[in-house]
Amino acid sequence: MGHENVRNLVRGGVLALGLFQVGAVEVVGQAMDLEGAIPARTTPPLPTMPAVRVQNAPPVIDGRLDDVTWRLASVVTGFVQFDPNEGVAATHDTEVRVLYDDDAIYVAFRAFDPSPESIVALRTRRDQGSGSDRVHVVIDSYFDRRTAFHFAVNAAGMKMDLYRFDDTNEDIGWDAVWDVATQIDDLGWTAEFRIPLSQLRFSGAPRQDWGINFARDIARYNEASTWAPLSRNDQAIVSRSGILQGLENLAPASRLEVLPYSVMRGKRTPGDPTNPFYRPTTAAMTVGADLKYGVTQNLTLDLTVNPDFGQVEADPSQVNLTAFETFNPEQRPFFQEGAGIFRFGLGWGGGDTSQQSLFYSRRIGRSPQGSYSGTADWVDAPQQTRILGAAKLSGKSEGGWSVGLLSSLTRQEEARVMTAGLASGLTVEPMTSYSVLRVQRDFREGASAIGVIGTATARDGEAADALRLRKNAFTGGVDFRHRFYGNRLELRGSFIGSRVSGSPEAIDRTQRSSARYFQRPDAKHLTLDPDARSMQGYASSVELWKVAGGNWRYALATLVRSPGFEVNDLGFLPQVDAIEQVAFAGYQNTRPGTRLRRWGVNLSGSSSWDFGGENQGLAGNLNTQLTTLENRNVSAGITGATRGLNARALRGGPSLRSDPRVSGWLGGSTDSRKDVQFGISHGASYRWAGNGSWESNASPWVRWRPNEWATVRVGPSYARRVEDTQWVGRLADSAEPVYVLGRMDQETLGIDIRADLALASTLTLQFYAQPFMSTGAFSDFKRVGDPRAMSHGARFIPITVERVGSAYQTDLTGDGNQRQFGSPDFNIRQFRSNAVLRWEFRPGSTAYLVWAQSRDFFSQESGQGFGDGFGSIFGSAPENIFMLKVSYWMNP
Repeated sequence: MGHENVRNLVRGGVLALGLFQVGAVEVVGQAMDLEGAIPARTTPPLPTMPAVRVQNAPPVIDGRLDDVTWRLASVVTGFVQFDPNEGVAATHDTEVRVLYDDDAIYVAFRAFDPSPESIVALRTRRDQGSGSDRVHVVIDSYFDRRTAFHFAVNAAGMKMDLYRFDDTNEDIGWDAVWDVATQIDDLGWTAEFRIPLSQLRFSGAPRQDWGINFARDIARYNEASTWAPLSRNDQAIVSRSGILQGLENLAPASRLEVLPYSVMRGKRTPGDPTNPFYRPTTAAMTVGADLKYGVTQNLTLDLTVNPDFGQVEADPSQVNLTAFETFNPEQRPFFQEGAGIFRFGLGWGGGDTSQQSLFYSRRIGRSPQGSYSGTADWVDAPQQTRILGAAKLSGKSEGGWSVGLLSSLTRQEEARVMTAGLASGLTVEPMTSYSVLRVQRDFREGASAIGVIGTATARDGEAADALRLRKNAFTGGVDFRHRFYGNRLELRGSFIGSRVSGSPEAIDRTQRSSARYFQRPDAKHLTLDPDARSMQGYASSVELWKVAGGNWRYALATLVRSPGFEVNDLGFLPQVDAIEQVAFAGYQNTRPGTRLRRWGVNLSGSSSWDFGGENQGLAGNLNTQLTTLENRNVSAGITGATRGLNARALRGGPSLRSDPRVSGWLGGSTDSRKDVQFGISHGASYRWAGNGSWESNASPWVRWRPNEWATVRVGPSYARRVEDTQWVGRLADSAEPVYVLGRMDQETLGIDIRADLALASTLTLQFYAQPFMSTGAFSDFKRVGDPRAMSHGARFIPITVERVGSAYQTDLTGDGNQRQFGSPDFNIRQFRSNAVLRWEFRPGSTAYLVWAQSRDFFSQESGQGFGDGFGSIFGSAPENIFMLKVSYWMNP
């Protein structure tokens, strides 16, 4: 539970003024009206407009709106504000016309503005939000009131498109091939869209209606308005669209798209010239292809063969000192597009728990899980697993059925080993197939739904056994949601089962993993079975949310994950063996006042038990966020946690009592419409213990637009962490294991640097760089005494250590027997950067020119600090990669 549980109602990262973002917000329940009753809801009638077919030649897409055929189109106007003054007439008039023919739907906007010189027209890369004047068209061609295709353009002609699902959610990874043109003139500005029917999905009925809505952003007023009114008190976007009536005899569009591509790559890497595997410079050329095929009018098959994602930005540097893996968001286009249909969350709210999911696409093409553990002169291991191919079938029927099926195959990866002049190979990742199936059925115009999901992972058995990996992993489950009381309350629930199988060594490793630690000596409810060849488990959840109406919000939830539940072959779930209960209440005011544009206050609490009935602790959170009339944002919060039992702290040892903790944060930013914008976030925490543990971090940033086509953002970050009980290791003793911890003083410094240059509407240059340093020095070593003691002093026993080279030695039991452990000190310095020049030389066809550089330094020398700063980073030899990737879109 944290300050991310309820996000701001306006998020400018997707739409310039946050239009339609009310649905993407994690609006968590709204408490019943103070009178205790929920009055009957009344919703305004949906506006309609007739569909008009092109009689002769279609309009030329040049933004001029001077084609004769536009005179035949019906005109809609009367936009009303969504933000800031909900329901009030828009400041300036907007007219929209719609036409269609056998090939496309055409939309024309006339955005009147008495001050054309004040229109904000910033150039950015595709799909990037900016403080620009912008218009939007949202098309619910399924007419299911749940899904829609969203197209937008700003006054500079910069495109944005996304796919809307579940009424309010969005998939920004969806990209279509379409045309648009804009013009600024004496009356304001215009936008002219041509959206091919091949990019939409619709029924085969001879006459049909579509849902449709239009929107406009006026940047200088921070205003967003729509044709069909939307309300922040309703968690509804697509379902509140107007209706485009009477489309007739729509011919089935050509639904075959082929995107072959070629990649030329050169790599220069530092290394040891005596290494027989070392090649200072390598070059390679690969080819692959993406294919999109309309199996039916509503089902689309996406295929990728030998995919390459070299143009994707590298993951940022970070130091992970926990027993759990690091989560990295998906950045590869094939897996980003349509990801919403496969989404099946296992957590609650925001923050880290929102990452927990039954399907985590980063498992596909992951870093190899095996490594060489013997003695060798040289080892050459691959960094990534190659994806041989992937297929994705997705769509939605007229009857409300949505289907998503994804399957992928990755190849077996081999490391090369040289020992005494003899070369050999070692499998470090088996050939693996991954599959996920998601089916949902909507009822009551999307107000209720039931769904099923299944995932399967199958590895080559012999290689999996050698690496102690599971051969097979399956999950299957059902979920539902149901809105009632005038669609204000929503009840959600799910039940998922899992089964994994493999060799006894693989299942033993699974039982001992950080997710469960079956070997814990004080976990009486757990049994470690070293001979088991399979493991089963389950998870379930029940949630009650108030999602619409009024200003109050509330939510109640219970989540259960059994000890044997395992989904990490294709999902992401760091911990199981938990029963969690969560409660939330909040108040959101979205009506502008004399000083504030909007504000909110939220209160939440949570508790957790394991399946043995032991309480892991209680936590509570209070946070607030506000936006001023000048569009300045401020957020703050405080979290407190009681003592509890941490079953993971000793990494397979007994549960360790944790001390009470309090933490807080404060953040803010200036007006995003300004050429220079500032922001900062600061957090701090303190835990009561014998010597105290604390943390403080600050991340200021500045974003500068020197002109309408360039943006530069620089964000340094600094963190200092003093942890009195940081894990060091487990030492074997004649009687019982000894768990050693130490006092760690860690400093971390990094700078994120980004520059975006939109040289033209189809030509952009992106640059990213991150120098990063983190150093940690350990002292005050101690062993665990009574791990459940209430006082810190009784929990730990100080030990005397002596430094011996790169290790420490100590007499743990006073018997004169010295035991050693490696120095836990660390000093990490990294640099990651890439520059991507993207040119869309024709619609759907793109060329990428990429340069990426990385530098790495690591040592276990203590007390080094940051030394000469970033100079030492650039003193290390870099790895450089140059790549040219060209893809050509064909629609035969």
